[in-house]
Amino acid sequence: MNTDESIAKSTSSLPQPVIGKRPASPLSFPATESRSKSSKRTHSPSPALLSTSVTFSATGYPTNLSSRQKSSFSTSASSSASDSENRGPPKLVANPMTSKVPLATRQAMLTIMYDAFKDLYHTFHPALPVIAHNDALAQEAEVYAKSNKATYKNAMITSIAAIKKRPIPNAPSHPSVGSDATRAQRAVKKTPNHDSYTLSRNDVEPLLLKEETMRLYRFPMEVPSVQGGTRPHSYGEEFLCDRCGERAVIKHDDGLQSCQFHWGRPIKSSAGGQTNKIYACCSAPFPSSPGCQFGPHVFVEKAIEELHSRHPFTQSTSVERSTNLEIATIDCEGVYTTQGMSVARVSVCDADGKVVFDELVRPDDGVEVIDFNTRFSGVTSLSSADLDLEGIRRALDALIGPQTVIIGHAVENDLMMLRMIHHRLVDTIILYPSPFGLPYKRSLRALASEYLGRSIQTGGETAGHSSTEDALATLDLVKHHVRDRSRKKP
Repeated sequence: MNTDESIAKSTSSLPQPVIGKRPASPLSFPATESRSKSSKRTHSPSPALLSTSVTFSATGYPTNLSSRQKSSFSTSASSSASDSENRGPPKLVANPMTSKVPLATRQAMLTIMYDAFKDLYHTFHPALPVIAHNDALAQEAEVYAKSNKATYKNAMITSIAAIKKRPIPNAPSHPSVGSDATRAQRAVKKTPNHDSYTLSRNDVEPLLLKEETMRLYRFPMEVPSVQGGTRPHSYGEEFLCDRCGERAVIKHDDGLQSCQFHWGRPIKSSAGGQTNKIYACCSAPFPSSPGCQFGPHVFVEKAIEELHSRHPFTQSTSVERSTNLEIATIDCEGVYTTQGMSVARVSVCDADGKVVFDELVRPDDGVEVIDFNTRFSGVTSLSSADLDLEGIRRALDALIGPQTVIIGHAVENDLMMLRMIHHRLVDTIILYPSPFGLPYKRSLRALASEYLGRSIQTGGETAGHSSTEDALATLDLVKHHVRDRSRKKP
């Protein structure tokens, strides 16, 4: 299950950590030599070519242009870099007749992106301003190529937010330096082929969560002693809306205009020498701006007793079966219902990375879907779902036995939605903790990008996340951890 949304909501009211402080004086670099090496290492597409469909190599050069176009590309990039050192943010030059996004919008977003790169590279930017210039142009071109007029702005905002989350580099060779495509290609060259490695039980036994860790992270540990399933839904009851924070009556048919909210969490933004908070979804000032999106009011319950009253928790099966997996990586996606956040899709892959279970989940009887939460769940309909949660749990009994090790990212959320108690667990949240400690947690998307060189959860508003993609990324992160640990052993 994706944790970005739930974590953002649980931490947005907390003081934000200071990622890094600017030094009193910039680091010194041999300006001429470093700039020359940087320009060879970090190339960007010419702004004049952005209206052309261009394929880029790992170094940032186009591979599908004619010799004359390539020459123009090289000259334009060099000239733009030189101009940037004098003028600051790069200037976008493109044909307004062929650009699918208004140039004014692209230039405004490019300038904000440049400021994000400049702030990220503050330890060496004064000596090497060309790097932020080139990387901003390259990153904008990558976002532009993957988006359309309707999705471009949000895609840029998401990209800028991701840049702000990168670890602060201390040199141009740091892994945080570069556009997404450049960093991903660089990481792929350095990262072992995870597909060729199969996890064993011996690999993951040392990684099993201890009881005190599970309690600290609020895992479901025991089945509540009271009867479960006594309040299957709350249609018509009043709750605090999980989106806008207002008290509202929960209904599945209240239209799409009752709740005005921001789907993006507050992030830091630097402009004009000042740092402020804006919403990641629309760049509006936090917290005074009205919501940028409308939808129905929704609610979420997190206490195990409340969840148990909706649908009872049960222990995972104690019966050994020949079909039980030694290792099962699991990911669930949820939708908003009159029951709260209900599981809508469950995916499981084995130790080889083969998807062995992938099913939609029909809501319990009497429970209605309020919002499919597609931006995060990837679910648009449950009309083809054959099994309800009870049927899903029976099906999982064939795969998950008493000795099965379940792997997940913030796997307590998956267990909560499945109403499952299971104690043999490995969690990538614990394997890759936030440097700032709880309650901060690193997102699966950020970990996959940093350690696997892989872009996930890029579906946006219409496609959303994929539980199979997330499960495979989680498995590969555990493989990476295991192999990295074995390399470090004396």
